[in-house]
Formats: sequence, C-alpha cells, structure tokens
Amino acid sequence: MANPNPDTSGLQPPFKQGDKRINRKGRPKSFDALRKLAVKIAGENVPESEVTRIEAMLRVMSSSRNPADRALFLAYAYGKPKEEVEQSGEVKVVIEYVDNKPPEAA
Repeated sequence: MANPNPDTSGLQPPFKQGDKRINRKGRPKSFDALRKLAVKIAGENVPESEVTRIEAMLRVMSSSRNPADRALFLAYAYGKPKEEVEQSGEVKVVIEYVDNKPPEAA
C-alpha cells in the first residue's frame, strides 16, 4: 500500500533489521537508579526537623492553596476516584472505507 503522506521530510527512515536505533534492552536502567535515589532522599530527615522530606512535602500539599496539589494529595492518600461517563440518547456509528471499495462478502 502506498504511503498516503509522501512528504516525509525531516523524519527518520523506518527501522530495518540490525538498525542500531532499536532498543532491544527495554527501558533504560538509569531510571531505576534515579528512582532509588529519589526514594532515598525522600526518606531523609529534613535538617533541623524530625520529619522526613516526603512527609514535609505531603504536609505542604495537603494545605496548599493550589487545588491540583490538594487533589494529588487526596489521590495519594485515598486513591484516585473512579470516573464514570454516562451516555444518554442514541449513538450514530459511521464507517468510512478509505479505499472506497466495500469489503468482500464472506
């Protein structure tokens, strides 16, 4: 099938077998090291205080004037509330064939 968007200027060519850009090892391991460091720092006591950094951050979030901070604090404390979407009325589904040929009957 021909490319419907022939203008591919600025894009890298598609992957080919043996391409060195392919990430065969999965997610970089450096993120795991960063996460461990962040957890270690969050568990340290704040200088001149008896609370940990994470506790201090949570206390700031809980009393923040920013509604996003308070919502995030509640999500950490009690979990994210379920979001439900209600549909009323009729739903119209439109199927459009791109190649303008109807599918063959089975």
